[in-house]
Amino acid sequence: MKPDLIDSPAPPRAPHSLDALLTGWRELGSPWLLADMLTVLAVALVLGAAIAYHPSTRRRASSFEDVEQPKTILLYSMVAAIVALMVEVQPAMAFVIFGIGGLLRFRTDTGSAKDTGRVILVTVVGLSCGLKIFVVAVPATAMGWGLIWLLERQRTGTIKVSGVPESAFHEAVRAYREAIAALGCKLIGEQIRFTRREVVFVVDAPPTLSRETLHDGLDRVAAELRGIVELEQL
Repeated sequence: MKPDLIDSPAPPRAPHSLDALLTGWRELGSPWLLADMLTVLAVALVLGAAIAYHPSTRRRASSFEDVEQPKTILLYSMVAAIVALMVEVQPAMAFVIFGIGGLLRFRTDTGSAKDTGRVILVTVVGLSCGLKIFVVAVPATAMGWGLIWLLERQRTGTIKVSGVPESAFHEAVRAYREAIAALGCKLIGEQIRFTRREVVFVVDAPPTLSRETLHDGLDRVAAELRGIVELEQL
C-alpha cells in the first residue's frame, strides 16, 4: 500500500494548478515511496523472468520467434505492474487503460509483439504523467530503458542457408555450424529442411559483430559445400 498516495484523503485541489503539479513532483522526492515503486517494478521483472526464461521452454526454442518471446513477456510484466500502480491511485483509470488497449490492439499497426510491448509501455508512462503520478512514471521509464538496453544487447537472429548441394548436405550443415561457432556466435537452435536443401540456424551473436564480418566468415565455407546465405535480425 502507498500511504502517501491513497490512505489519507488529500485536500481537494484544482486539477490544473501549480499545487497539483508540485504535489506530483514532491511524491517523487519521497525516498520510501520511490523505493516502494522500484521494488514493485523489480519484483514484477524478477517473477516475469522466472516464467519467461523457464528451462523447459528455452530448450525447445527452435525459431527466432521462440527466442524473442521472453523479451515480450518481460515488457508485459512491467506494463502490468505500472497499470496496477496507476489503478491503485486512480481506480477509474482501469476503464481508460482498457479502452486504450483495445485501440492499440485493433486500430494500430505496431509491428511485432515486442514492439507492441514498447508502445504499451510508453502509453502507460504517458498516462502516469497525465495523472501527475511522476513517482510511477520516472522509475518506470528508467527501468524500461535499462531493460530494453539489456535485452537488445542479445543480438538474436536467424541465418538461412539454401541451395546446399544435396550430395553433401550433412557435411555442409556441419561446416556452417563450425563457421558460426568460429565467429563467436552461440547456436541456439536449427531447422533442417532436407527436401528443400535448406537449413535455418537460430543464433545469438556478439553485440560487436557486424553483418559484413558475419558474411565474410560464412563465405569461408568450402565452395563445394556453400549455399545462399540470408540473414534476418542480425
